[in-house]
Amino acid sequence: MIRDLIEGAAILFSNEYESHVIEKKTGWSAEEVLSKVGIQVTTLGKDGVRVTSKDGTSFEVAAAKDVEAVEPTGVGDAFRGGFLAALSWGTSLERAAQVGCVLAAYVVETVGTQEYDFTTEQFVERVRVSYGDEAGEEIAKHLA
Repeated sequence: MIRDLIEGAAILFSNEYESHVIEKKTGWSAEEVLSKVGIQVTTLGKDGVRVTSKDGTSFEVAAAKDVEAVEPTGVGDAFRGGFLAALSWGTSLERAAQVGCVLAAYVVETVGTQEYDFTTEQFVERVRVSYGDEAGEEIAKHLA
């Protein structure tokens, strides 16, 4: 059943533990899993995220800076939401991963999965502090 869910997916999101379970349960190697999907996005907790694709693209993005983790519930969902929103804006995979990491940071710092709160300016500033001025400027254009 896991094989049927994965094969042909445009993007496969999982955390590192889940990616190992996928390999074990399907009997596929990491390379075989990647060959079945377009892009594999593996969250690495406090270490950020790894993105790989069939076309040979592979990189890691560090987690947002200065995170004070309080509660992990909902962090993966927040990451995926931020990542997919940024892709829908036409950003690169790397920028999408950065947006996902910043949104995930707000969630992990808050008790409750939808209790976080920030302004557009605060979000853009956190992108800038974590990933540089160019990243902040690009994201600000999409949030204007």
